[in-house]
Amino acid sequence: MTQRPFISGILLDGHECSGKTSLARVISAGLRARGHAVTQSHGTLTGGGLVEAMLREAVAVFDDAVDRPFHDLRLWRRFNSIRSAQLVVDAELARPGPDEVRVQDRYWLTQHSFNTFLTPGEGYLAPEWIRTRAPRFAVQVYLTCAPAARRERMAARTGPAKHAVNAFLHRHLDEIIRLDELTLRQVVDDPEWTVLRTDHVGVPELAEQVLDLFDTADRAGNTSRRILDHLTTRKATAS
Repeated sequence: MTQRPFISGILLDGHECSGKTSLARVISAGLRARGHAVTQSHGTLTGGGLVEAMLREAVAVFDDAVDRPFHDLRLWRRFNSIRSAQLVVDAELARPGPDEVRVQDRYWLTQHSFNTFLTPGEGYLAPEWIRTRAPRFAVQVYLTCAPAARRERMAARTGPAKHAVNAFLHRHLDEIIRLDELTLRQVVDDPEWTVLRTDHVGVPELAEQVLDLFDTADRAGNTSRRILDHLTTRKATAS
């Protein structure tokens, strides 16, 4: 069995208006202040070529979806299949730098929720893929907030949506609130995930919590690597 990729960094995942992007900026600044080289990315770990072409194809599914209902199976089957395939390709192409700390704004979890609750039974991003091939970050945080806070944030947004799919989701905020509740149930007892609410404390305080988690994980990872290097050296010497 191939080894599940490990990313030295922080994954922030969550549905629309959960506070990911604002928190990612502050966390990145905090990591740089600690002396880390930081790489920020959104949605995927890689870019260019096939990965970006697949994103354009997935987003285009919603170009003419202004009047379509949220639970439109034809829309979601096409979008979820393309976006899931993009994540599978991306995971295989990713080659994290040895000295970089990556701050990832969204990855596979919210897409997995779209798959699970909107196209059940299709098998996109199957549990076997998540267990064996989905990149694992040193710290994985799921961000959530109360429905009122999500609505306030959405109302405060100005300008056009980044992609057609974002515009579609913004028009169906009540459904996103429901998806958040369902996703939260999936991760709340998962030891790989830390759940944080973004409507109870400010962004600086949240960033410090996440940075503390990373510092702890980083120290543990360095200790494990030193033990492995020591055992490898002993084995080589004995041979």
